[in-house]
Amino acid sequence: MKYALPYISYTQINTYLKCPHEFWLTYYSGDFTPISNKYTELGSLLHEIFEEQGRQLIAGEPMPEKEAIRIFNKKYFQIDKKYFSDKEDWLKMYKKGAEAIKNYFEVYRNSPPLFVERKFFGEIAEGLPPAKSFIDRIDGDPNDPSSWIITDYKTGASTKSKEYLKNDIQLGFYASQVFAEFGVYPKALQFFHPVPNKFQTAIHIGDGVYRFTNQREPVVEFSVSDTIMTIREVVRKIIEEQDFHKVPDPYKCKLCSHYQSGACKPFDNSQLGWFNV
Repeated sequence: MKYALPYISYTQINTYLKCPHEFWLTYYSGDFTPISNKYTELGSLLHEIFEEQGRQLIAGEPMPEKEAIRIFNKKYFQIDKKYFSDKEDWLKMYKKGAEAIKNYFEVYRNSPPLFVERKFFGEIAEGLPPAKSFIDRIDGDPNDPSSWIITDYKTGASTKSKEYLKNDIQLGFYASQVFAEFGVYPKALQFFHPVPNKFQTAIHIGDGVYRFTNQREPVVEFSVSDTIMTIREVVRKIIEEQDFHKVPDPYKCKLCSHYQSGACKPFDNSQLGWFNV
């Protein structure tokens, strides 16, 4: 069995790490239609606005905050009301989005990025399928990738836990792609959370190892080499073991689109077969 997709991505690998069966249903079954919700709709809209604001800054035509709010209002009102439980829920999410835009502009109003939605595609390690990513924002010297600060926007209401930062491979995945293309590691990688208006930044301390700032001990570190080892193991399990077992979780499963669509019934023994193993 070969890796059935033309490339690997952080989302693919992360999906498998969460639940191999979710990976199979999403990428291998050939019968998957994504199901949106209020969180994905708001997240997509905010990313769209942040990207356009960055592009306009690069072009020397700064987007006024009022224009960002106008775009947000127009498109938020077009989101299907079925995603909200009631008017209060709709208003709560609206206020969350408006606050995110306000906080984003406080940080990036007059700061042109080097790139927005920069595409990376290519081999990050021998024997792996090519890796593909679109990075939200890159700042730094265009002639010195070792000066780059890689930023990924997170539009949830809170920052990531230490446990999440310790186990998640997204920032390491991005660092591996920069290194593969330019032969150097970026200066820093970070999550920006515009709702609470906070950064979680990891600084390169040498040899592809990153250490988060502003944390109490024990401070979380991660390495690009460990990230690649994790990716290798996931790809091996997919290709050699064809391991697509379920990972039932009373909370997480109910947020999964496959559970919501009825394609996966993790708590129902009537779904028999090797996928249940």
